[in-house]
Amino acid sequence: GIATLEQLCPGRYTIHLHSYETEDTTLPLTITKSGLYRLQLQHSDKVLHQIVVKSRKEQGLLQSQDQLDHSALQQNAGKTISEMLKNVNGVTTLNNGATISKPVIHGLHSNRILMLNNGIRQEDQQWGSEHAPNIDPFVAGKITVLKGAAGVRYGTDAIGGVLLAEPEPIRADAGWGGELNLAAFSNNRMGVASVMAEHRSARHPEFSFRVQASAKQGGNYSIPGGIYVANSGVQERNFSAIANYRGVHSGAEFFFSHFGNTLGVYSGSHTGNQQDLERAINSPLPLVQAPFTYKIGRPRQEVTHDLAKLKAYRENKWGVWNLTYAFQRNFRQEYDVLRVENGEPQLNLTLNTHSVNLNLDHKKIGNITGQAGIDAQYQHNTFKTGDRVFIPSYYSFGTAAYLIERYVRNNWTIEAGARYDYKHFELYNPEGVRLQNVRYLFDYSNPSATLAVKHRLNQHWEWSATLANAWRAPQAPELFSAGLHQGGARIELGNKNLVPEKSYSLNLGSTYEIENKLRLDVALYGQNIRDFIYLTPGPDVLTIRGYYKTFNYVQTDALLYGTDISATYHWNEHFSSEAKAALLRARDQVRKDWLILMPSDRFAAGSKYSFAISEQLKECYLELHADYVLQQTRIPANFDQVDHPRPPAAYFLLQAEAGLQIVCRRQPLFCSVVANNILNTKYRDYMDVFRYFIDQPGTNIAVRLRVPFNYQNLNH
Repeated sequence: GIATLEQLCPGRYTIHLHSYETEDTTLPLTITKSGLYRLQLQHSDKVLHQIVVKSRKEQGLLQSQDQLDHSALQQNAGKTISEMLKNVNGVTTLNNGATISKPVIHGLHSNRILMLNNGIRQEDQQWGSEHAPNIDPFVAGKITVLKGAAGVRYGTDAIGGVLLAEPEPIRADAGWGGELNLAAFSNNRMGVASVMAEHRSARHPEFSFRVQASAKQGGNYSIPGGIYVANSGVQERNFSAIANYRGVHSGAEFFFSHFGNTLGVYSGSHTGNQQDLERAINSPLPLVQAPFTYKIGRPRQEVTHDLAKLKAYRENKWGVWNLTYAFQRNFRQEYDVLRVENGEPQLNLTLNTHSVNLNLDHKKIGNITGQAGIDAQYQHNTFKTGDRVFIPSYYSFGTAAYLIERYVRNNWTIEAGARYDYKHFELYNPEGVRLQNVRYLFDYSNPSATLAVKHRLNQHWEWSATLANAWRAPQAPELFSAGLHQGGARIELGNKNLVPEKSYSLNLGSTYEIENKLRLDVALYGQNIRDFIYLTPGPDVLTIRGYYKTFNYVQTDALLYGTDISATYHWNEHFSSEAKAALLRARDQVRKDWLILMPSDRFAAGSKYSFAISEQLKECYLELHADYVLQQTRIPANFDQVDHPRPPAAYFLLQAEAGLQIVCRRQPLFCSVVANNILNTKYRDYMDVFRYFIDQPGTNIAVRLRVPFNYQNLNH
């Protein structure tokens, strides 16, 4: 509000402010001349307990999506982003043991899934099965999963979906705030710590900043039977910073993040001959065993990823203009097993990426809102001369233009979008006895489009339908990889005759909800991918580095379809239950057979009891959760000839959790303890590359502590 005080002389005054919904406030104020003086009040926690805002204005794209909010991320603190996302129905992981994992959405992963870190497309050599996302989960305030093709807004490669990792909004109140997170895990004796602090000035409330840092250290993990997996440790050191200026009609943001980790690769995955490989596969126990240690030897990965972003926005009569520039540097080193240690990596890959986006969120025209924009990206990937050659050096340039419009009227929302992309590759592939560079040029271009409809039938029920097409150009590893893929313990061979993938998809969704009682979600999806690129197993080969399986990049026409179903029921204000099911079918339409390496059907159920003991002990809860994963029986007819052993048996996992909030002298402390695989079940997962050699981890107990802090100061 605005108050007017007239006929005041220049000088120093003490101002008392009183309002029904705010704290009584006393402020010193020096008046030098007539003008507008801005004073900030704090809402009273005795009056304003909670605000619930429900808006039917559609945000983002109209397509199937799920979200891990801040609370869910805190409940899983210490896990990788991929492991957190397994809580989302329809999302699984592709693993290399228990330390390396990447998300799989409806059977698609790697370059078919885009990850956006604070609005920037993450470029971190994501093509490998063991190339985990290089994002610190503590940076994110929420993670949104867009299921299905989203190529119109986010560009090529978004055939399978998009993961949006977005930071929490910077504090709105003047003063300091932040939180401390600590976690400890029993299985690999891992410790995790994260600290965040942020500030907004009272004198200059348009300015704010946040800094954050985290660290992780874990040793060899154990499988049922008390056996430690050799060389399976992990180490991380991460930090980030945000500086923000927010004016009335314009603003700017600078963001920087550094991610650095070292990951051990199970040493038993590298074998010297055919007999060793067969023994490793057929042995019920790991052939290479080791005591517990935090030391990470060979083979291992060392990866750093730096991201710098500068964004500015300006509002005018057209709407809000957003201009974003970002630079990323991804540096990957892989250390092979050597007879004599020399301290040097065998693979050095450096990927530098520049990207620019200009976007206009135009003002509402009648019942129509929307956005238009242009994207540009330049990449340069290099490997160190003299190292093991796996993928060539290359340059890549891409540009695109897009338009998305949304019409909202009554209970109907209709959205349509179109985009056109052009992508250029210039590669230098070492060939021949002398490994002389041979230059290759590739140019790809294609349109994308989407049409979506959502209709709310009544206050309880709504349905939606999304029809989309997207595309993806072959990547350098798919075209020219030639050699040992260390983390996967296999030899991969590229195919320079590959052509772009083209996807046509239909997603149907329905939600029925009775507020505070029942929510039922049903999603049906189907996707036809022409010229689908995948790895097919080939013969085993003996090299000077060892005996390995080979995999070749080939193409076919693929059809993927399935359903995600989830239901949540609140029995009363304290007790609730949830059940989920994810079913997938993936067909090779050319060979009239099943596709290889697709997730099997899975089911999950759980119940949670929430209660409060006193004013000092509140937000208490007890939770029990179960997962049942079926054996994958839909495998190619010639599976035994190209791969072995057959997919592992079905398995059942049980998890228990308890937590509460402790209030000590007005300082809240959030504590929780969770036991994963409490039955110490011995199992292997079909989507784990190391399922040939080792079981999944046994019981793992995690203890977490979160300490938020908040200091308001209106004077500084």
